[in-house]
Amino acid sequence: MLYNELIQKLYHVNLFGGMKLGLQNCLHLSKAIGNPETSFEIIHVAGSNGKGSVTKKIASSLQAARYRVGLYTSPHISCFRERIRINDTMISEASVTALLPKLFDAAEKQKICPTFFEFTTLLALSYFAKENIDIAVLEVGIGGRLDATNIVTPKLSVITSISLEHTEILGQTIEAIALEKAGVIKPHIPVVIGPHTPQNLLMEIAKKRNSPCVIVSEDCISFEEENNAIAKKCLEVLHIPESAIQQGLASRLPCRLEILQATDLPKYTPTHFPHCLILDVAHNPDGIQHLLDALRLKFPTTSIRVICGFSKTKDILGCLRLLKNQVQQFHLVESKNDRGATPDHLKDFLLQLGVPLSSIFIDATIEETVSNAMNAAATQNQILLVCGTFFIMGDVRHALGIDEPQDAIDLNERKR
Repeated sequence: MLYNELIQKLYHVNLFGGMKLGLQNCLHLSKAIGNPETSFEIIHVAGSNGKGSVTKKIASSLQAARYRVGLYTSPHISCFRERIRINDTMISEASVTALLPKLFDAAEKQKICPTFFEFTTLLALSYFAKENIDIAVLEVGIGGRLDATNIVTPKLSVITSISLEHTEILGQTIEAIALEKAGVIKPHIPVVIGPHTPQNLLMEIAKKRNSPCVIVSEDCISFEEENNAIAKKCLEVLHIPESAIQQGLASRLPCRLEILQATDLPKYTPTHFPHCLILDVAHNPDGIQHLLDALRLKFPTTSIRVICGFSKTKDILGCLRLLKNQVQQFHLVESKNDRGATPDHLKDFLLQLGVPLSSIFIDATIEETVSNAMNAAATQNQILLVCGTFFIMGDVRHALGIDEPQDAIDLNERKR
């Protein structure tokens, strides 16, 4: 099968089954293909916010220290292959077409029905084994205890932060969510715990499992500083040279406080560009607050215009309540999969919060929204902030003229 046909088949996996947590599918499928996760060392990173950034920083530092490093993150922005990388190079279409059919065949023979994320996790592990990497850095999808990535026995576990998220799945309290995240703490395996966690609870769990526990206690003034502090502590535990650590800490994934200027986008001229353009996938109140704190530090007096969209299951009112304290105008969008709240729904929330109707804008397409918001922000010399769900970012980046691989279909864990 061709690459596009295979990812279309993968895309259809979740149309009817949706997302489900549990390890049995991955354990059975991994065993059927020879347990690829046992052929290299692993760093396993969980958390409510910051886990993608910390994962990337650790991987980049290990690469700078001359390791051959696999990186597994989710979801992607524009292209499915972003999720699986070796030394910062995406898995090729040829490798996907060589490995994914074997997973489909193994699942059929085992009479199991893995989810999109379970198939993708095993694809990453298979690819890393085939390419003889030294070490992989894996980002947890949701939670930890029952996440597909938790079939591994890591060299180091990490919990970056814990806040109220996915409460319909993980629990209604910080403590309940912490217990799910703590599932990545393995017996006798060291764990690094970030500052914004119920540290006493996690330390007690680590103690019961005889897992050496390293606490990050730095008082950080920004999310970037916090992510750097967590990643640095992990790398020190791994005895990575300081020069490699500093090189890796500078790296970022796209849409993590990504600041773009006119020179980054050939489609625009400096005279028709906002004060600056910022893309960030903050999508829960904790993430939004960290984002706004960072903006206040960098741009204390500059007016902000926002393009935002959120998934239905997020604390939308909590996110918008924070944004309205610092944002002057709102352009509302919806992701193309069925997981996004509608712009009208977002508008109703904003009106409840007292945002005037004249400050709320809804267009027919994301392309129109980007064009109108860019023009307005340029005219008023504003910051244009794009934030919210991962699932709007690919379309926003395409509308901005960012040149990067993009799949022909939306492949971000859509479910019906």
